[in-house]
Amino acid sequence: MGKILVAEDSLIVNQHIKHALESGGHAVVSVYSGKEAVDVASKEKPDLILMDIMMETNSDGIDAAFEIKQRQDIPIIFLTALTDEPTIEKAKFSLPYGYVVKPFNEAELLSNIDVALFKAQAEKKIKENSELFQAIINSIDKAIFLLDAEGSIKYTNSVVEDIVDKSFDQLVNRNIKEVIHFVCGEGGDYSDIVGMEDASEKELMLAGDDRVYGDFYSHNVSLDEEYTLFFFKDITERVRIREANEDIKNRRLLSFIEGQEKERERIARDLHDGVGQIANMIKLSVKKGETGKQLVDMVDQFLDEMRKVTDGLLPTLLSDFPIEVCLRKIVDQASNSSNIKFEFYAEDLPELDMKHKVNIYRISQENISNIIKHSQAKNASIQLYGFEDHLQMTIEDDGVGFEIGDYTEGTSHHGIQNILFRAEVLNAECNIDTSKGSGTFISIKIPFNEKD
Repeated sequence: MGKILVAEDSLIVNQHIKHALESGGHAVVSVYSGKEAVDVASKEKPDLILMDIMMETNSDGIDAAFEIKQRQDIPIIFLTALTDEPTIEKAKFSLPYGYVVKPFNEAELLSNIDVALFKAQAEKKIKENSELFQAIINSIDKAIFLLDAEGSIKYTNSVVEDIVDKSFDQLVNRNIKEVIHFVCGEGGDYSDIVGMEDASEKELMLAGDDRVYGDFYSHNVSLDEEYTLFFFKDITERVRIREANEDIKNRRLLSFIEGQEKERERIARDLHDGVGQIANMIKLSVKKGETGKQLVDMVDQFLDEMRKVTDGLLPTLLSDFPIEVCLRKIVDQASNSSNIKFEFYAEDLPELDMKHKVNIYRISQENISNIIKHSQAKNASIQLYGFEDHLQMTIEDDGVGFEIGDYTEGTSHHGIQNILFRAEVLNAECNIDTSKGSGTFISIKIPFNEKD
């Protein structure tokens, strides 16, 4: 049963219809003009309207039906005593659900209304499902085309409309080759995208566009005819991030290599200036036949110089002692040799393999060196704590800091680049929080139970 609006200017007919409908279990609202019908329909929102075609004027009912249709989607059945073709043709454009010719049979009237209400409910459900389907399709971040066997566009989603800057009405029934023209980076032509079945590895650009598209797939769909469902995705941001990460990785590698070269230069200089000179002195002393304490002192000096060089390559401390002992030594050395008060804290540290020990040691060395050279800090600290599956390392100073973007641009900040590279070697998460005038805080989360 439903709420019915009856628009009939004849009082007798109006009340007759109302009585018949109420007897059939419907709720009824009666009006006597097209203008009233428009106003009441807006307020009452009936399930169906029975509208007399001719009321105050020859087309009052038809005009009211058009106005109601523009505002609300309410099914309308026309009441008419006329069957002339021009009137019926005009009424058709308001998309009525049917006609009841006066004088009418009550049973026929109720039957027409039941059919109209059922049809309206079914159409409403179809519309809701269609809108839901459209909303779901439009929420997908891929461009979707439905093509017929000739490649003509039968359906698209809103992503397509955004990419080609055309509405669906401008795209429907056009051949997809007229709409989409892809090229690859080397200038190859991929205009025939219908043939790009399961070409997910392709990264192409739309002609005249600077965006990159990929994840291309197509799938055959059999309905009344054969269709192809074709879709692809805008992967511009993914490509840019990948390129940026690759660039950062290359910079870190370059910085690391340059750091290795500097280390080689330092070792060569130490060998030449220290070890080499003492070795020459020992050689001359032996040639002169010198023996005794003087020669022993020179050999001891030679061994000290060699120890300094080997400690620069791989400190013997790392082989003989836990990482916290090694770090405490370099922190104490930094505190004693500079005007900065360094502090070190460590707790619950597991036994680490040499790879972890060396890289944690070098990260600490690099940070201490950066703090002493650049930070102008008064206080600094290094902390290393063990958790169930990772180490948490923090390095903090109260110095002048630096602009966070600087260390990713160019290769002038070798110290930071080396820290990031060594963190990457350990599969660690490294975050740097700093800005000019506010000190620096570096946090490194190091997994220690992963198999590299």
